[in-house]
Amino acid sequence: MIKLNKTILTLVGILILAIFLRFYQLSSIPPSASLDEASIGWNAYSILQTGKDEYGNTFPILLRAYDDWRPALYVYFVIPFIKLFELNVLSVRLPSVIFSVLTIAATYFLVKELFKVKPREFPDFFNGNNLGLGTALLLAISPWHIYISRLGHEVNLGLSFLIFAVLFFLKKNIYLSALFFIISLISYQTEKVFIPVLLLGMFFIFKSEILKIKEKIAFTVLISLLILIPFVKASLSQEALIRFSGTNVFNANEHRFIEQSLLLKKATSENDLIGRIIYNRRILSLQIFSEGYLSHFDPVWLFTNALGDRHKVPGIGLLYVWELPFILLGMYILIRNKFDIKTKSLLFLWFLASPIAASLATDSPQALRTLVILPTWQIFSSLGLVYLFALFKNDKLKKSMWILAVFVIFMSLSFFIRQYFYVFPKTQSDSFQYALSKAIPYVFQNQDKYQKVIFANNVNLSQSYMFFLFYTKYDPSLYRSQGGTVSGGYEAVHKFGKYEFRAIDIEKEQAGNLYVGNYAQFYLKDKLVDQAKTLINVKNLNGDNTIKIVTK
Repeated sequence: MIKLNKTILTLVGILILAIFLRFYQLSSIPPSASLDEASIGWNAYSILQTGKDEYGNTFPILLRAYDDWRPALYVYFVIPFIKLFELNVLSVRLPSVIFSVLTIAATYFLVKELFKVKPREFPDFFNGNNLGLGTALLLAISPWHIYISRLGHEVNLGLSFLIFAVLFFLKKNIYLSALFFIISLISYQTEKVFIPVLLLGMFFIFKSEILKIKEKIAFTVLISLLILIPFVKASLSQEALIRFSGTNVFNANEHRFIEQSLLLKKATSENDLIGRIIYNRRILSLQIFSEGYLSHFDPVWLFTNALGDRHKVPGIGLLYVWELPFILLGMYILIRNKFDIKTKSLLFLWFLASPIAASLATDSPQALRTLVILPTWQIFSSLGLVYLFALFKNDKLKKSMWILAVFVIFMSLSFFIRQYFYVFPKTQSDSFQYALSKAIPYVFQNQDKYQKVIFANNVNLSQSYMFFLFYTKYDPSLYRSQGGTVSGGYEAVHKFGKYEFRAIDIEKEQAGNLYVGNYAQFYLKDKLVDQAKTLINVKNLNGDNTIKIVTK
């Protein structure tokens, strides 16, 4: 009983720490809404008010945003929070944070289930309970998980439901497992690739157990497929594949394919058989995919910020450097010792299959699309840590190791907190278009003085129309009646009411209008364009002038 209480108290303590790291200053850090958050938030607001998204689609399965078609499930989770707290950044981020905390709790139970049987030669301390607590702690303090958790994004839904799905499968609750697999599948794009691969592998790993309940499995699969038909149909539509067609490794417009086609043409004209094989498009696609896949295991990308990934905290990698030896040790003892073969197979299947979806795109490595790999890194690290502690029999030495571990974790976490809460808002406010969040209220308050209000829609003002809708809580019905969204393209022109979102050539613009643009674009030869009057300059958190609001 005492042991149980200690476990509960430890898990509660870990969850409290996780909650603090994810909820603290959530409405202000990241410093403003991201492009995705603005789209998710206002579309949720629109559906709440009218039952339609920005395009007029009634309760959509997929949300069209900037010519990307993303699963709409997260939007529906946001709606209750907008009802409670109005449309703001906090409302958009709350579901993500809540599910990220649930992910940590579910991971504890998953690991406990995976390692409920340990090799006989291992000390008692090395057990599923301690491994689960170690994994939960590492996930709670993970820079990777904390960063993504605090974004209002559907990726956290996908991971959370996936872990619950696998947990219920191991618990032999097939119906709940199938339900969570379905929800995960329709939560985020990565899961559309990862889950089929995972399920195929799990079929072979747990074949004997599955065959014992084949009638129940067959019924579950049939019902699941019927439920998924509308989602599959929508996802495979020509419109929904627009973004993928432009970013996948098979894209013929990618510069490497253009170079390759010229070499292939030359080889063909010269009847060069080897050249025709080498310069084949399929070979190049495989090469790009392989490079992207392997890049997700690059220690430089994982443990440092040298590559400048936008989903990293300044000066910190996705994983702590001190985790590396424990990850390697954990992998080693898992491979070399007599753990349950099904546990081994499932973990390495999960680990190796995770980057596949992200590797199909050309911009690898990518932290957001590979979030699904997270539990495995922490599981391997926990295996190494718990194993090391289990080896120490001397009480004084064991106590010293505990003190050292607490000190390392405390120092690492302290540095992360400093970098994330104090440095990150300044260094990355531009990528979150912070200046727009300050410029738009000024414009909205002063708009009646001008015939038209024109926003630039390029560089750091990309998709400025969506930020305008979000920060002004613009009436969805009025927006659609005034024209609404015509195209989702990144630099598309948008017009509604007295507002225009387009390129600005200040020399040619009419007088009597209000213009919101990039600070530098209103200058010619370092001088403000004649007849243009500056009303306000808006700075980013690092002090750089970012937006200039002028009139003529």
